[in-house]
Amino acid sequence: MPAPNYPFESRFVTVDGQRLHYVDEGRGETLLLLHGNPTWSYLYRHVIEDLKKDHRCVAPDHLGFGYSEKPRHGDYSMRAHIMRLQSFVAKLGLRRITLVVQDWGGIIGLGWAVRNQDWIERLVIMNTTGFPLPDRETLLRMRPLPWGLAMLYPLKIPGLGELFVQGANGFVRALLPTGIHHRERLDTHVMGGYLDPYPTWGSRRAHLASVRQIPLSPRHPTWRLLQEIGAELDGWAVPTQLIWGMRDPVFVPWFLEEFERRLPNHAPTVRIEDASHFLQDDRPDLISPVIRRFVAATARPEAPAPAGRAESLVTSPTQSLGA
Repeated sequence: MPAPNYPFESRFVTVDGQRLHYVDEGRGETLLLLHGNPTWSYLYRHVIEDLKKDHRCVAPDHLGFGYSEKPRHGDYSMRAHIMRLQSFVAKLGLRRITLVVQDWGGIIGLGWAVRNQDWIERLVIMNTTGFPLPDRETLLRMRPLPWGLAMLYPLKIPGLGELFVQGANGFVRALLPTGIHHRERLDTHVMGGYLDPYPTWGSRRAHLASVRQIPLSPRHPTWRLLQEIGAELDGWAVPTQLIWGMRDPVFVPWFLEEFERRLPNHAPTVRIEDASHFLQDDRPDLISPVIRRFVAATARPEAPAPAGRAESLVTSPTQSLGA
């Protein structure tokens, strides 16, 4: 049964022989909302509740997450998630999509989007990456330092990762709260919602698989994937809205500035000063209005999607919200 504070109808679709859970709420411009690790579509509950009034909000759970199937020997690689997203979008017949991404949802969503650019109306990017980490010297010069990455690397150690992530459910219980600035909002009911789909050791396999795909060197498969995505993002003129939680211990401002550089057709960046990694829980009251305004400002008449890339917009100065 879905979490009690997640008031949406659960839907399921079979993709490549595996059952994926998703919600599909409202009517209007299609928003495809993608979560990361260790969350699920529950992360977007406030955003969906607001935006479904005048948009179609489609939010899937990746394989191994939320109420999607969690096969023992499932392929939880990023490339496999991208291919499943391709099939998911095709099965639902989604077109003219506003892609909304965060965390691993950014790598999965952008990895799919750069290969299907004619299907994408616009991007909304929050606290994620679509390109590799810089060299060590640049990394050490970052201010603030992405200290959250250092917390994740020990989980790559065989045995330790299994005990902490799968045994203790530590990613949800201990690490997820470090990515929320307004901890008072992470009450018993909200934590219950995040914990609900992950009651057993086996239900947390995808959490650990995702952590172990954090690339440490250019030889890592995820590093090569990020290189491919970054190369396609460079100069793409798709209308883009960047919304960033400025207290994120992982995706520090360097990542935001890289997106701004690579995606020249971005609207004024919205920096939320009192939000961290899971900004959808920190400041949903700011996120939904920004998305609504951005979609309205970049709307075009109903017509078949043209080939090629979108027309350019004028880029304006950064906005800063929150305190």
